[in-house]
Amino acid sequence: MENKRIKFTENQKLHLFAEVNAVCPLCPSLLMYEKKGKKEKEFEIAHIYPLNPKPDEKILLENEEKLSTDPNHLDNLICLCVSCHTKFDKPRTVEEYRDLILVKKKLISQFNEKELWKNSKVEDEIYQIINFLSENDLNLMDNIELNYDPKKIDDKTDDSITFLTKRLIKLNVQDYYHLIKEKFSEIDLEIPLTTETISSQIKSHYLTLRKQNVNSTQKMIFDGMVSWLYKMTNQTSFAASEIIISYFVQNCEVFE
Repeated sequence: MENKRIKFTENQKLHLFAEVNAVCPLCPSLLMYEKKGKKEKEFEIAHIYPLNPKPDEKILLENEEKLSTDPNHLDNLICLCVSCHTKFDKPRTVEEYRDLILVKKKLISQFNEKELWKNSKVEDEIYQIINFLSENDLNLMDNIELNYDPKKIDDKTDDSITFLTKRLIKLNVQDYYHLIKEKFSEIDLEIPLTTETISSQIKSHYLTLRKQNVNSTQKMIFDGMVSWLYKMTNQTSFAASEIIISYFVQNCEVFE
């Protein structure tokens, strides 16, 4: 029995369009273009697992992962540019199918992370740390000889953390750890237990991310933590979020 091709609602289209941030997830093409002052769509909604697989496709994908038993479920749908959709479907290959499954799983995970944002909180005092990092010309040379053990980060991170990300964390800790710690101490003198409160909030969100998707890699979690802090604090500096999350990696609230 064939599955019926449904007409997607505007809300479904909007969800899938927003999920990929208006850019084809397989190439740099924008999914909208402007003509005569009007925005026009340049995307198609693709079924990752075919709506009605041909006999050879059934064999090809027989043992492959499916994100839903219903081929018309949002988890099995993705926005692609017309060119990438055509290329993905004709001819279908198991390698491209697996790649698109990974892309979609990451998009689903990122969407679920954003759902958590509305129920999370970070104390207002974190803005003092952000402003301290963003607005001051810090003399980092003063920190070079301070005690810092990069082995601690090596012990807590796995191979999913790329060399560049691990290097970023280490440099952030080397340059900023003691400055941030001193700043937290100053804030604690004015408002006791601020450090403990913010640390517990960071830890809580980290554990929630892990619980939500036990298959998340450390790289995905680090990126998710940085994006969450950046959004929650409405920063203009993404780097400040990376520095603060790196601090909490060293401090064991992230990657215990």
